[in-house]
Amino acid sequence: MEKKIRSFIKPSVLIIDEIGYLNLDTQSAHYLYQIISRSCERGSIILTSNKGFGEWGEMVGDPIIATAMLDRFLHHSRIFNLKGDSYRLKEKHMSTQKQKD
Repeated sequence: MEKKIRSFIKPSVLIIDEIGYLNLDTQSAHYLYQIISRSCERGSIILTSNKGFGEWGEMVGDPIIATAMLDRFLHHSRIFNLKGDSYRLKEKHMSTQKQKD
């Protein structure tokens, strides 16, 4: 598994999309922590999620790991909190409206 973790921390930009879509088991949470911990000082991480920071303990199954992960991840971060309808849902709605017309 160490080889796999090294492959994730190698890029200068790591993109983690839709974290929180599924809850992680304990082992996956530990691996994600290792990746974030080792990547955060080496390069940039772009992470998207529909979960607030307060929900990360439940998402990773351990509030201590979640706190440690967020501590490292948020240390040098810029947070963009986007609110509103999903672009996918908006496009679906527009498509449905065109079909009715």
